[in-house]
Amino acid sequence: MSRLRKIPLLLLLLLLSGCFGGARRLSVSDQVAVSRMMTDLRQARVIFVGEFHEQRDHHRLQLNVIREMQRSGTPLAIGLEMFDLEKQPILDEWVKGHVPLQEFVARYQKGWSINWAEYDTIMLFARNNGIPMVALDSPPDLVKTVTYRGAGALDHEALQRLPAEVTTVISASYRKFMAQAFRSHTIPDWMFDNFCAAQGLRNSTMAKRTAGYLERNPAARMVVIAGVGHAMRRAVPSALEEEGIVTRIVIPQVEGLYEELDRNDMDYFLTFGD
Repeated sequence: MSRLRKIPLLLLLLLLSGCFGGARRLSVSDQVAVSRMMTDLRQARVIFVGEFHEQRDHHRLQLNVIREMQRSGTPLAIGLEMFDLEKQPILDEWVKGHVPLQEFVARYQKGWSINWAEYDTIMLFARNNGIPMVALDSPPDLVKTVTYRGAGALDHEALQRLPAEVTTVISASYRKFMAQAFRSHTIPDWMFDNFCAAQGLRNSTMAKRTAGYLERNPAARMVVIAGVGHAMRRAVPSALEEEGIVTRIVIPQVEGLYEELDRNDMDYFLTFGD
């Protein structure tokens, strides 16, 4: 995904007016506005808090949202991009306190390249408070298969490892986002098609895993921690909204904005300045 480019004048004017398209723009230092946002987030069953994986401010924001949602008294779960669905047992054992910290960190590092220190406070908060964590992503070997060989390479055995009715199809608007985000990269059309299919597989798996957990736990809500490319409305949230699940999307600032984001891709855009 491309880093941020110069903000166009029209977009700058929108920011100065206090909103980014259809989203509300807030500063994390504005406690009154953030409190109102937290109240609104409680109206949703699924709250997406996007991230750039190595941005510490993003993880602090995620933890603050998790804490606030826990205080409401409604049963809470945390959905995680960084664990694929076949790692669910280790998450269950971690939350129960049955896995030593060193072993859990080692298991985490086998499947995710981002430093443990970026997520340690969230993982420890979940463990210390008995908050279920849900592994959302597709198995990495299946994602790799689709990336290099296409969606048709998923055989019956592979599909059995995925939630029922998972798809690799993406919307035209999400494909447009992908094309814009990767326009600086020169790659063959077939490879771009495969990459879109792999991203579609991941988004669909995350949506099915989230919806499945909520169906089994009808009183619960979930905070989903995922990269912006999955948390934006055109990705995972839209699939849930089509099933009637109410969502809210919080996207944090990272040195500016993505030109590729649409005005409807988030409900809140949070900045970290004054």
